[in-house]
Amino acid sequence: MHEDIFIRKTNGVFTKVNSRDMVLLEACGGCVRIVTSSVAYLVNSTLAQLEEILPAAHSCRVNRSYVVGMDYVMEFSMETVFILDKELALGKTYAPHFFERIKVIL
Repeated sequence: MHEDIFIRKTNGVFTKVNSRDMVLLEACGGCVRIVTSSVAYLVNSTLAQLEEILPAAHSCRVNRSYVVGMDYVMEFSMETVFILDKELALGKTYAPHFFERIKVIL
């Protein structure tokens, strides 16, 4: 899969965004808010559609409303993922996949 995707901006121009720069994807009604380290975009899509085109190595679904950029996860517990200034619930359905993706030293 490609690491770059093109996002349509409000003025009809498409801008290239590297998937590694995506910090957080948030479902907002019928749209998705894509947050990068420098800007946020609102796209007319679903999280499921975006998950299909994004490289799985860089992102992980943590609940029904959020996909996180794995490079930006700073802390987690068995029920919560901390990214940016947000504390996101780690859904039971998505937790096993999340825990497979991380490396833990005990």
